[in-house]
Amino acid sequence: MAEQTGGVWRVLFRAIAPIEALRATLEMCIQQHAPERYLVGAGTGAERLLPQLQAWFPTIRWELVPERDTTLQARELYFQHHPPRGWRRLLPKGMRVPPEPYDDFAALAIIYRAVETEHHTAGTQPSDSS
Repeated sequence: MAEQTGGVWRVLFRAIAPIEALRATLEMCIQQHAPERYLVGAGTGAERLLPQLQAWFPTIRWELVPERDTTLQARELYFQHHPPRGWRRLLPKGMRVPPEPYDDFAALAIIYRAVETEHHTAGTQPSDSS
């Protein structure tokens, strides 16, 4: 979960939840943060996940967002938040792979994409100071 205030992004919550804990994690996030929008990546697994989300939360409107290239964006975001150290700094960017799962950063990339698409559709440019 993230919010944008004055052109600056702030991450409110990020986690990689196993499917068994997904419902409880989402319920907690919804209670604590009351998001304005609910996004789902339209890639692999969305056709199984979306009906489950709709069953768990029937009053929420879920938006599908294209996932193309979000894995690459997620790598970049990961290394912005966790700059490489030691010998890893010497690797070219294209060869750097995070040493831990980074699906949470892919979700952040999906948020950025949804906002960018919204601004582009409205005829304005998003300001991203992340």
